[in-house]
Amino acid sequence: MPDLVRCMQRFFVMLAVPALACACGGGGAQTPAFVAPAPTPSPSPSSPPAGALTPSQSSAALTLAGQQVNVTVAEPSYADLVAADATGCNGVAAVTPSAAPAPATFTITAQGSGACTIAFTDRFGQRATVAVGVTVTQGSIK
Repeated sequence: MPDLVRCMQRFFVMLAVPALACACGGGGAQTPAFVAPAPTPSPSPSSPPAGALTPSQSSAALTLAGQQVNVTVAEPSYADLVAADATGCNGVAAVTPSAAPAPATFTITAQGSGACTIAFTDRFGQRATVAVGVTVTQGSIK
């Protein structure tokens, strides 16, 4: 009978060892529950241009409604958009286009007598202005 007991013990030990190995994950490599995504590089901020925003002329004198003058606005080492703001020139002058890549050429068109200032800005907040004067001398006296 001792042989039977010893044989039964061996049998249960042989069953228990593989069962314990399976219960603890089998001892193999496991995939982690969370895998962090690879970091994505963020764009580095671009530095402001080396020089000032400069118009080709600081003033424009127009004498006829519809008369036009071109102004080129440039900035060293800058090729992004330059925006024009003529909101203070309603009825006096208009500017087109409203924005263009530098060096940008804008057309100022006289609308009626008066004076105003057109501002040009880059994306860094640098600003340049052109003073506009319109003197319409045509017409008839009644």
